[in-house]
Amino acid sequence: MNKIILLSFPLFYLISCATPKTAVNPRADFSKIKRVAVLSFQGSKGEVAADMLTQSLLQYGADVVERQRLEDVLREQNLNMDNMLSPATARKVGKILGVDAVFVGSVIDVKNNSTYIAQTNASNPQNTINKISGKTIYSGGSVAGLADSQILSTTAEVALSARMVDVETASVMWSAYMSYEGFDMASAMSSISEFFIKSLVPIWPELKK
Repeated sequence: MNKIILLSFPLFYLISCATPKTAVNPRADFSKIKRVAVLSFQGSKGEVAADMLTQSLLQYGADVVERQRLEDVLREQNLNMDNMLSPATARKVGKILGVDAVFVGSVIDVKNNSTYIAQTNASNPQNTINKISGKTIYSGGSVAGLADSQILSTTAEVALSARMVDVETASVMWSAYMSYEGFDMASAMSSISEFFIKSLVPIWPELKK
């Protein structure tokens, strides 16, 4: 059973502060990357993760192919993720879409946020919650009409990995991993995506600082 900690400080302090673990190919030429595409991530909520990464790329000024167009081309060519990483296939897809690189990734772990109602019994003042998802529990106030009650919510935790692949050579130019805790799954993925793209700003000239 997980230990419950009630926190009295403002809720925004509960969001984890972290930085992604990144690796950059020293031979990669980011100056030639003008247009990119984002594939659906593998794993649960993979499409949501890909959408969040696409949104972050656009916010930083990247030229991104509409994701549905990429998925359509892969289906038309009977391709999957493994095919995409072969040099011949990568060049073929890159030529069809007019992209220089493709982002691929995986949703490694998702723990959704949850909400509980805890009520204190006068004869037994201890509250117990048997199942929670997420690491941090914060207090959201009491329940109207329910004496000695309290709303407890857990945060969501998400772990993502991503790679930027040169479509001409099929070599990995950049890779990153990050685990993050937010108030819901979407906000956690959005935060990770922004951290990912921020790590590319110093090395990819197409991104605005």
